[in-house]
Amino acid sequence: MEPIHVLPTPSQAFNKNRRISDLIRAQVQHLKHLENKLPAEVRQQLPQHPIVTEDDAARYIAPMTRLLRSLGTASALPANVVPLSKAKPQPSLSSQSLNIAASAKKAKSKTDIVSRKGKKP
Repeated sequence: MEPIHVLPTPSQAFNKNRRISDLIRAQVQHLKHLENKLPAEVRQQLPQHPIVTEDDAARYIAPMTRLLRSLGTASALPANVVPLSKAKPQPSLSSQSLNIAASAKKAKSKTDIVSRKGKKP
């Protein structure tokens, strides 16, 4: 297999004083959601500070990621945290169910369309 060449990260990619982007804000919100499901003694070990800049986000995301990675398997998760693999799958519409639904609708005939054109509503 041919190696994939990755360019080095530009120096301006991280600015400690820059306000966080919407993407980082969303990541922090997801991590905060997970944090709220953790026991109180575990939450006390995590940094609790306002997250405004990229540096603030980095100082929160790093320990939170380490904690989540250390939990490893689903058996290590607290009882109130449901792992994704055990979550109930959402029902999806298959093409067969769509075909059945489409065939259940009454098809309009040309005579129905012609007879309606002459009538005023």
